[in-house]
Amino acid sequence: MILKINLRLIAFALPLLLLFCGGCGLYSFTGSTLPPDVKTISIQNFENPTGEGPANLTNIVTNNFKNFYRRNTDLTILQREGDLQLEGQIVSFTYTPAAIQRDGVQDIAGLNRLTLGVQVRFVNTKNPEKNFDQLFSISQDFQQDVEVTQISPAAIEQLTERLVTDVFNKTVADW
Repeated sequence: MILKINLRLIAFALPLLLLFCGGCGLYSFTGSTLPPDVKTISIQNFENPTGEGPANLTNIVTNNFKNFYRRNTDLTILQREGDLQLEGQIVSFTYTPAAIQRDGVQDIAGLNRLTLGVQVRFVNTKNPEKNFDQLFSISQDFQQDVEVTQISPAAIEQLTERLVTDVFNKTVADW
């Protein structure tokens, strides 16, 4: 009898708890922990002064940031002066040998590693203790016979998306 009452209580209370937590503004099921007074974000273009990577790398990185925050928060994206402000630059797009193997007297790469590095400056105008200026870097390995020019735009998009996820977690998810 007690077990039936407890199960009914849980069945009634759990949806209310989820509704309360999802609507209070302090937690969302996307993982962001934004206070209710944070309503906007400005994301500047992530320039590529290195000249490395595809010609449209600036657009890929910047658009992935904007799209990710648009999909995963209720923040309005502004040109400038948002409650949260993201800016930065691409500092590396390198393709280097990895998993070096010996073939007779010669060393060869078993894999090639693509690494994307972005320096990110984050300003939280509502809570300046959350501000940071940090390098984020992400890598992906490719078969040894794949040249950097053969890497598909989809693979670069995926790499960028993983990097944006790391930045998102640091800025609004408190991970």
